[in-house]
Amino acid sequence: MFSQLQTLSEFAMPRSVHVQPPAVPLSGVVDAPSSKNYTTRYILACCLAEGDSAVYRPAVQDDSVAMVRCCRGLGAHIDAIDHGGASIDFTVENGPQIARLYIRGFGSEPYLLKKDSPLNPGNAGAVFRLLLAASALLPEVRWETDYSDSLGKRPNLDLVDALRQLGVEVECAGDDGRLPMTLRGGMERISAHLRKRRDEEGLADEDPVTVAVSGAVSSQFTSALMFLAPLLDAHLRISVTGSLRSLPLIETTREVMTRAGVQVETSTERNVHVIRRGQRYKPLRWETNGDWPGSAAILGAAAAVPGSAIKLLHLFDDEQGEKECAAWYESLGCRVSRKIGSDGSMVMELSSPMEPLRGRNVNGDLCTDAVLAMMAVAMVADGESRFFGVRNLQFKECDRVREPIAELRKIYATAMGDGAPEPEKAVRYESEEDPDTIIVRGWPGGFAGGIDVDGRGDHRVIMMLSIVALRCRDGLTILGAEHIAKSFPRWFEVLEQMAPGAVRG
Repeated sequence: MFSQLQTLSEFAMPRSVHVQPPAVPLSGVVDAPSSKNYTTRYILACCLAEGDSAVYRPAVQDDSVAMVRCCRGLGAHIDAIDHGGASIDFTVENGPQIARLYIRGFGSEPYLLKKDSPLNPGNAGAVFRLLLAASALLPEVRWETDYSDSLGKRPNLDLVDALRQLGVEVECAGDDGRLPMTLRGGMERISAHLRKRRDEEGLADEDPVTVAVSGAVSSQFTSALMFLAPLLDAHLRISVTGSLRSLPLIETTREVMTRAGVQVETSTERNVHVIRRGQRYKPLRWETNGDWPGSAAILGAAAAVPGSAIKLLHLFDDEQGEKECAAWYESLGCRVSRKIGSDGSMVMELSSPMEPLRGRNVNGDLCTDAVLAMMAVAMVADGESRFFGVRNLQFKECDRVREPIAELRKIYATAMGDGAPEPEKAVRYESEEDPDTIIVRGWPGGFAGGIDVDGRGDHRVIMMLSIVALRCRDGLTILGAEHIAKSFPRWFEVLEQMAPGAVRG
């Protein structure tokens, strides 16, 4: 039983987990997990600096492990230190013991430690994309993944096109920029190309060279270029074309760069970023904020079970867009309070009412990684909830529109009581060809459950299914539960902490 577990090091991540309604409402005080998005950006900023830096309270999950592995491959010296001051392997299993990372960066001159070995980001799309631009500083580098059915299918053409505008030669699989991929770049090649562009376009030395990148699929492409830009031998104007997705993550990138000593001149519309050459990243000590995407699931679990009351620690009112989940849960009928401590950290309390929650609409593009947890809560609210602006959810670890909806429809088919709508009408998306809106009609009476559901190899889907399982009379058995390690390895442990008896491995 998970209630008997103390740390991740005491168990192997189970491939299936059964989650069922707890005997009593959720309660307790919970530490928010450390932010994955801040951790990966802090590590990258440290590696692009010259000198020694440290990241305290790093997120320790599959993505950050992949980030450390790839950055070491690019030449950074990274040591994980435990709470006693000793070096320790940076692994998910060692997560509870890791206090900080010490990093000696490579600055603007990365070098492959093993010239004949490709870099492998595993299934970490954000890690791959952020580092892809930085790796263009190498004369040649090859990227591969052993997750051909997930990351290997995700499109990267928008970033590939942008790198080609910098003079980088890119060979990749397919017409949409898929892995495996080989880059041939280097500062000499990029500088020569930028000089040629300045001459052809009649630009003065102080005029920025423009690189266009689409924002329609992912904000990660823009963030990757922003991190690279100050190291180049030209002022760079990054012009984001098309619809701009996941703006809060761009703001997170800009915040980290500014704190590291790199100034970014950003337009009011946030679609143009000018970064001047000659700037350098400063080595710093970073303290990692709490993770709002993971916290959205913790708060969502409490919101879904009537009468629950929890307190969540180590959050900040930062640039993470997923913090919008708190206001949305409040609009559904939960009581939410926030108290700010002297260090700027937030203590958040959420209690759910005994009466049914009320469905509400939300712009999902402002809280991308919280949408699935919020959908789980919408499943047991009264009325309809619409999540609009979610087109880019199709391009995650799985298609986070069609695939989670397929699982929710299985659950909806077990709705308890009379009058439940057909699952295909209750949980649906618009439009059919390129969905940008998800509609969930809640069923406050809950569901019988008692079925197997598939986590689809996606940590966010697994958390969503876990939340709904708390309102299924016979629970749900979640297959592929081991993929929770990508962002929140302690998720089931935290769920059991709040709801003893709810989780069986």
